[in-house]
Order: sequence, then structure tokens, then C-alpha cells
Amino acid sequence: MINLNKEEISLFLHKIKEDPKHFNKYLFYKLQYFYGRRSKEIAELKMSDIDFDKKEITFDLAKKKETTKLTLILPIDIAKEIAKQIDENNKTNDNYLFVENDAKIDGFLRNMRTYLERNSSKLIKSLADKDITLNTHDFRRLRGQHLYLAGNDLEIIQSLYAHNSLDQTIEYLQIKEIEVNKMLLGDIC
Repeated sequence: MINLNKEEISLFLHKIKEDPKHFNKYLFYKLQYFYGRRSKEIAELKMSDIDFDKKEITFDLAKKKETTKLTLILPIDIAKEIAKQIDENNKTNDNYLFVENDAKIDGFLRNMRTYLERNSSKLIKSLADKDITLNTHDFRRLRGQHLYLAGNDLEIIQSLYAHNSLDQTIEYLQIKEIEVNKMLLGDIC
């Protein structure tokens, strides 16, 4: 289990954002954490999936047999950062948000994984004094754990994650491990 709280994730993301050449990485990881989405779902975001007027963003869910879409709220701060990404990269309505075309998605995802493998440990050590190396999927799991720890209903989290069962969500988010650790910490004499 990765032991990073919401504030530590926020510090980590803002540290990446400090370097203007890594803004796309910051935005990618922020979207992945905020929405709890898979890397592929973020990488495949198209301009047409973002509706600034309705303040919505729509994801094509990966790992589903039939095409499944999930439309979620687009907060103002994220909308502004997406607009910045669009402006800086001269995106038009038929473009992907992060890449130029389908052929570039796999390379982009490799780049996102490699950056974390090479840099996350050092950044987290400097920010939180913890020895942790992140991978892109950790943002998804951490978001779900943080939502659970904030008191959100597991069935609603299951819906966000598009899991087939509550047991799948409990296992995926390592809820039993979280609860055992909370119990043990609460029993300290």
C-alpha cells in the first residue's frame, strides 16, 4: 500500500508544475488523480470530450467490452489548466488533448511512466521524507483510497471506478488493509 495523503499528492503535483516544460505531465497526473481514471483514458482524451460551457468532461472507459462513457464535472481550476494546455499546443476540436494522433498514444504513456520511475522517489523524499516510487496507476488507486478515507460511500466510489462489484472495489482500493491499519493504530496503549 502506498502511504501518501492528499496533501502530499498535491505537493508532488505542484512540484512537477514548477517546471514549465513538464506542464503536460503535471496536467496528465492531476487529471488521473482527480478523476481516478486509467492512464489510457486520460491519454485518449479528445478536445470533443471537454465541454467548457457545460463544465463537463467525458471519458471513454477502458477495459469495457462495449463502448462506455463516463461524464463528470469539470471544475474551474482544471478547466483553466486544460485551456492552457490547448492554447500552448494549438489544439483544435478534432485533436487529442495530449498527443497529435493515435500512433503517439503508446509513446506518450511510456513517457509518463518513465518520468515517474525516474523522478517520483526523489521528489517524494524531498517533500514528504518517504521512500516511495510512484507509477501512473498509483494515482488512480490513491484517489479511491482518499475518497474512501474522506467518508465517501463505497458504492459511489464503485460507480466512479466502473467496477462490476463492491468486492472488486474493496480489493482494488485495499480497503481491508486500510481498515486493519486504522484498527491497529487506534489500539495503541
